[in-house]
Amino acid sequence: MNTPAMADTTLTALRSSKADTQVSTATRPDALFVLSTLGVGGSERKIARLANRLREEGVHVTLACLNGPFTLEPTMRRDVPLRKLDRKGKFSFGALWRLRRLLVEERPATVLAVNLYQALYVALATLILPYRPRTVALVNTSTFRGHPLFKRLYQWVLKRFDVTVHGSQAQRQFWFRAHCTAWRNSTVVYNGVDSEHFELTSAFEAGKRLRASLGIKPDSLVAGTVSMCRPEKNQQVLLTALHRLRAARVDAHLVIAGDGPLRGELERHARALAISDRVHFIGAVDDVRPVLAALDVFLLPSTAVESFSNAALEAMSMGRPVILSDIGGAREMITDGVEGYVVSPTELAARLPAMIAALYSDRRKRQQMGAAARVRAVNCFSLAAMVAGYRGLFHGEAQ
Repeated sequence: MNTPAMADTTLTALRSSKADTQVSTATRPDALFVLSTLGVGGSERKIARLANRLREEGVHVTLACLNGPFTLEPTMRRDVPLRKLDRKGKFSFGALWRLRRLLVEERPATVLAVNLYQALYVALATLILPYRPRTVALVNTSTFRGHPLFKRLYQWVLKRFDVTVHGSQAQRQFWFRAHCTAWRNSTVVYNGVDSEHFELTSAFEAGKRLRASLGIKPDSLVAGTVSMCRPEKNQQVLLTALHRLRAARVDAHLVIAGDGPLRGELERHARALAISDRVHFIGAVDDVRPVLAALDVFLLPSTAVESFSNAALEAMSMGRPVILSDIGGAREMITDGVEGYVVSPTELAARLPAMIAALYSDRRKRQQMGAAARVRAVNCFSLAAMVAGYRGLFHGEAQ
């Protein structure tokens, strides 16, 4: 990507605009969130909940999406505007121009880019404006698989922002050296969970019905995950673990809630391992609470991307012990051996079957871990704390 050339082209186009002095008479947004999509994903769900809660508290919020899908649009409050930027191709000058025009017309006080790619658009769109918005980059990526030069490019982009927000201290350390200027202009806001909404009692019966509909006996152990079927989610290791558990005559089932490009391949792999009767692919669900209520153990075997998993927080809030890959903020989310376990991605295949088998045979320990997980989610990762953290960004309170 030729960033200097791109910036020169953009500057030329922006200088030619005659709309700089035209400002909408509509209410000026306090915050504009720039997302890639409004599809069903952990980050998108978080921003949707956050925007709704901020609006409830009187903050004027607008969402702008580079492109579809817009699956979560029906869940948004009607007084939270959604702007669709109609991105075409890998990088869209049309979408960039529409974003820049939106900034000129609505003049949001704070512009928040939700992850790296969106940060590039915001950095370019704010190069020349008739006013200076506060710019905030929300970084969701804890590992970087691309060429090292791209990490350096995004580090340069992030330094153009007033503040960068990270989902965990581990992620913050991945991007910046401690105590450098970029570090001092960064902060950590942990994801938060609505513990009143994600509460076991209200979904208990629905969880029992789901287990029954899948043909799972009441005494069987059910492990599962809620995630898209994509390579970095590493669900293959769950199938291998279940295969080994079945060989050891452990009465266990696996539930995978989510859809995606690898679902067909995972289903074929389950058939090849002769465990199809024990693996339940239930696709994407609008309400994950019955799924979490049906589980005995929540699994997150990801090898990349996760910063501070919303799905894991929701499972914890529902009183479920969690087994997490040791990536992102996993060790900040739980204490290994207390609310669940943290395992290196390279050790999951070897250790996961024994961990699940031990939890199967020790119901009391399972319940203790689940109760501890609920307490930690409520006390340390509340939705109210997350909303307060983001509100502080609007007033320059990053630390």
